[in-house]
Parts: sequence; structure tokens; C-alpha cells
Amino acid sequence: MIWQIFAVDADQGLGEHRADWDRLNGQLMSGHPMLDSAFVDALIRHFGADRVQLAVARDDAGPIAMLLINRHARGLGVWSSFLPSQTQIGLSLIPSGMDMRGLFAALPGYASELDLLCNDPRFCDLRELPGRPVRCLPHALTMSVSLRHGFDDYWAQRPRNLIKNMRRYMRRLQAEPLPARMTVTTTPQDMADAVERYAALESSGWKGQIGTAVAADDAQGSFYKDVMRQFGGHGEALIYELWLGDTLIASRMVLLRERMALILKTAYNETFERLAPGRILLLRVLEDLFERIQGGEVEFYTDANADQLAWSTSQRWINHISVYRHRGLPHFFDLLRRGSRGWLRRGKQPVGVDTMVNRSGANVDSYAHVRELPADALALMQRAERRHIEFGADWHAHLVDTVYAAEPQRHEVRLHVLRRQGRVLAVLPTVAQTGSLGREVSALANFYTAIYAPALEDGLEAEDLLPLTRALRRDGAGAAAYRFSPMDPLSREFALLKRALALAGLSTHAYFAFGNWYEPVHQNWADYLQDRSGQVRSTIKRNTRKFALEGGRLEIVQGGERLEAALAAYQSVYARSWKVPEPYPDFMPGLIRLCARRGWLRLGLAWLGDKPVAAQIWIVANGRADIYKLAYDEAYKALAPGTLLTALLMEQALDIDHVQEIDYLIGDYPYKAAWMSQRRERIGLVAYDPFTVRGALGLARQAVGATWRWIRTNSTSRPDNSAA
Repeated sequence: MIWQIFAVDADQGLGEHRADWDRLNGQLMSGHPMLDSAFVDALIRHFGADRVQLAVARDDAGPIAMLLINRHARGLGVWSSFLPSQTQIGLSLIPSGMDMRGLFAALPGYASELDLLCNDPRFCDLRELPGRPVRCLPHALTMSVSLRHGFDDYWAQRPRNLIKNMRRYMRRLQAEPLPARMTVTTTPQDMADAVERYAALESSGWKGQIGTAVAADDAQGSFYKDVMRQFGGHGEALIYELWLGDTLIASRMVLLRERMALILKTAYNETFERLAPGRILLLRVLEDLFERIQGGEVEFYTDANADQLAWSTSQRWINHISVYRHRGLPHFFDLLRRGSRGWLRRGKQPVGVDTMVNRSGANVDSYAHVRELPADALALMQRAERRHIEFGADWHAHLVDTVYAAEPQRHEVRLHVLRRQGRVLAVLPTVAQTGSLGREVSALANFYTAIYAPALEDGLEAEDLLPLTRALRRDGAGAAAYRFSPMDPLSREFALLKRALALAGLSTHAYFAFGNWYEPVHQNWADYLQDRSGQVRSTIKRNTRKFALEGGRLEIVQGGERLEAALAAYQSVYARSWKVPEPYPDFMPGLIRLCARRGWLRLGLAWLGDKPVAAQIWIVANGRADIYKLAYDEAYKALAPGTLLTALLMEQALDIDHVQEIDYLIGDYPYKAAWMSQRRERIGLVAYDPFTVRGALGLARQAVGATWRWIRTNSTSRPDNSAA
């Protein structure tokens, strides 16, 4: 792959590269109208004179990436993509996951940083690029409206206050003595006049006062006339206007492409503000677009405030992406920026983050117990429970009642609930306690927990969680570190939480928690047993007869009248086993009763006469069987009652419960490999606060440990060239 830099002439625009640009736009960005060559050429023509150049990456088949960058770097070799204010999406056609090393070499001088502005992750996500350190700064919360299911269904799902307010505005408009009407300009020959009317409307308001309004005779006016005329020639431009008599009171420019409508510009007559003409026009525009492009999407490309978000069906963050040439450069630039603002000003966030969070319309509430959570937060946890019971409300409530409630002075439980526009987006259960670095905030989990994750709504981005992680840090009262373990490193919860903690100004690191053996189920019990080792099959066959001759029997208790007797038997076996006593004696009895109540319990018991000699607790829920606890009386080890019990419960899980996965949960014990064929790892996530003394100490320890592991790994892998 070779990168080349081409000068761009303002009159020619993309010139000979135009066809390749449109081809890549179709492949990577679904033919996005703001990245169409006609739109881009107009940007270059009106705003790019002597300012822009084109970078092109080629392989043997032709161009595979293109982007417009400013002609000159800022200080210290910092380059940025070309982004006039008239577009809200970066002029970059770069495949997700592309290696950018060649571009740094192709740029003049020593290029240290490349800022790819306004990356829209919906079309091409550049937040992770191989081989290069990347920083992501949320820039704007944009929004969209899905045009599925009809306008009436859409409107019925809007917030109650929005519907009520719009009724009031419509009544006011209808009470006006002059009639109101909406017109739609579609023909290219009429676009220039409609743009001039728009310019006059915008210039009459606050934008005109500060000098940013579109004017009929300035570069902006010429640009929008140019764009709307060209797109209008293909039936891809609309200008909606709301009139009161002969007075224009609101206008919106819209581009169309396939199944996307893009709100390009909007303005209203501020003297009619009490009628909310901009909102009334938006309502009518959406009604029209539901008919015009059924099943499509309306994209707003705005930095939406709380009022605007009430209209949306989905939101996402537009991000500025900084790509660095070397791994040490992000930290070097951080030092320079901190120095310019005052070294180690406590809790300082990246520029723009505070404003971004405030505009998101999000709020975070904290609760001391699961029982205090509102119904919608409990419902989100209930959906998360369908994957693992340890994500659910019942599990966390039981953990609080039997573990953390015993020492409230040492453990401060908090369940953080993130909302936006009244809708619950996330529930993050935590506990603040004293750790190795002093005060720490960690997952509401302990050695009883085999997996942890916050409950998250579908479709969230890390930027959506930023209000939550910032509140976590603010309420942490100077916590040095934030720890979340054990987590699935491949889960979206792990990735989103890690990124959101970093966005909140914390230094995040992953560490190994434990190995986890499991079995994806594709067989019945007979076939599964046939695939086990000969030793396992022989042990089961031989000891089944031997155990029966000794008067042994096996049973599985799921609840009912036998529950309390089975619980007592389990506790009797556990007390005579090799295992240390439970540090929280109420946890296991309560968990057994909880699982029985929820229909999850499979409590296996091996008896010799009236004496229990082995016990296992399996939890079966949502297509999973978790092997949670097992114990046997060592005096009867020769009879292998534990192995026989495992076989019985395995047969139950495969042939009766029909689970899709069996999980041996925590630890790399050799016996687990005899029953399970797959191994994965559970990971911990730690985020240090570098603006606290103890957090900086933890970060330093982390760096020293990482360096030592690197030295040890590289020294052991280096070939031995010493003389024999």
C-alpha cells in the first residue's frame, strides 16, 4: 500500500480523482450525500482555496482510501483533516481498521499527529486503528429519526411533554388571522430563490448579529445555491418553507440519497418565536418524509440539546480522532497541554468534555440498594440477567444482603443509574471500600462472582456512558482507582466501560483474573460421554456399580419439600470436605433458596444410606448450566461420588434442560479439562486516577510491572548464542 499527496485546485475540486472518490464513498459510507463529490467539490471551490490537499492510498487494485487534509501542519507536526464549518462529517474515506503508518511517512516533514475530524462511527468507525495509538474525543451528539412503522407510531412514542407542547403551538398557529401553509421547492431552477429567502431569514436573527448567517451574496450563500441546484437536478434536494400569509417564518434545506434524508440547514423568523415555527415546520417535514422515503432515516448532524433529542429515535457521538506516529506521543502532548493549563489541576477533563456532557441531556442517580431502584432500572437489569444471572437484580440484592450489609462502615454500596430524556441507559453496581491504594471504587462483586458487567441498553456508545463514568469519578471522593472484575474481555460491556473510563480522564489497564473452562453443547449425553477420555468413562462405569453395591444413591433437588433437607445435606458435606468454611455463612443458603425460587437450582446429592457424601450446586438458566459449587467427604473419595454426581448433573443439563453451554466458572483446575473442551479468560479492568497521589503511584507500579513483563518475555524468547 502506497500513500501519495496531491495538490487540490479550488476550481477543479477532486478533478481526476472524482470517480474514485465516489466509488469509495459508496463502498465505505453508503454513498453519503455530504461525501458525494458534488458536495465535496463545492466545499473546495468555495472554502478550500490554497488550504487543502488530497491524500490517496493505493494497492494493486487502485485507491483504497482517500482524505482531504489541510495544506499545512500546525506546530510540532500536527496535521488535521480539512473540515469547513458547512459540513458536519469528516471528509475522510478510510476503511475501519486501516494501518495509517504509510500516511505519516508521506506527509511533509515529521508528522507526529493526524487529527481526523468529525468521524461518524455509524458509517466508518476509526476509533481503533492497528499499530497506531489513537485518542478519541467526543465532539457532538447527533441524532436521527427512523422512518419505519409510519408517522403516527413515531409520534405516539415521543415524550409526553413534547406532544403537549406541540399541541399548544399548533393551536396558537391556527388562531393567527392569516393562514399557514408549507411549500416544498424541488426543481433546480427554483433553488437559488429559495436559498436567498433562507439567507434573508437567517440574517434577520441572532446569526446575522454575530456574522455567521448565510447571506445571499457571500461564499456561504453561493455554496448552498450551488449544492442545492446540483442535487436538485437529480431529485435529491428539498427546501421546505413554512409561511404565515405571505411571510416566511421557517425554512429547512434537505438532501436526499437513497433511503437517507439529511437536514442540511434550518432557520426561523425570531419575531414569531411564540409560535415555535421551527418546530412546527420540523413536524410537517417529518410527516412528509415518512411518506417520501418510507423505511429510511432522517439524519440531523447537529450537536443536539435535550429538547432536540426528544424528537430522535437514536443518537450517537461524532468524534474527533487523533492518530499518533509513536506510542509515547499521546503522553508527551498530554504533558504539554497540562503544563499550559497548570500541572495536575485536579480532575481536569479534555477541552469540550464538560460542554458535551451537559448538552447530552443525561443525568445520573445513585441508590444504596437494589430494592431502591425504580422499575425501569430493574427492567434493564432483568434483560441483562437473561445472559448471566450475575448481571441481574436478584443476584446483586442477595450479594448486598449477605456480604456487604454485614459491614456497612467498610463498604459503601452504590448502584448508579444513567438516564437520558428520562430513558434508562445503564445501571452500574459498585462498592467503595479500602484497597491496596487506599479508597477505591470497584464492581459490586467478590469471590462469589464468576462474571460481572453493567446492565446496558442496546446500541450505546462509550460516549453515551461518559456522564456515568464522570459521575462515578466525582462521587468517588478522591478514589485512587476503579476496579471492575471479573469481566469477559470480548464483551461490549468491557469495551464500552474501558473507553468511557478513559474519556473521563482515567488511565485504564486490563489484567488477567482467572481461566474459565466451558463446553459449548452440540451433543446429547451419550455422545458427549463418548468423547470424554477413557479414564473418565472407566471411572463412571466402575464406580457406578461399586457405589450402588455400597448402598449409594444419587438425587437432584430443584426445590419443593426436599429443599431444606437438601440444603442441610449440602452444608453437612461441605463441613466435612477439604474446603475452608464460608466467610459469609448466609450467602450459600440464601443463594440456594433464591435459585430454587427462580427455577434455576440443580442441587445434586450423593448418599450412602442416610449419609450425604457429595454435593454439587449447578445453576441452570437461560440456556446455560453453571457449575457453581462442589464438595465431597474425603473419607469416601475412593468411591468417586463427586464424579458420579457430575455425570448425573451433566446428563440432566444435556438431555433434560437442553442447555447450550456448560460453564465451570472460576479457575484452571486440572479436573475441569476432563469435562470441558474449551478455555477462555476472565479479565479485570483497573482505571487509575492520575490526579491523585495514590492513583499516580498505582499507575507507576502498573508501568514498572508492564516493563518488567516485557523484559522477561523478550529475554526468554531471545535465542541463546552463548558458547557450549
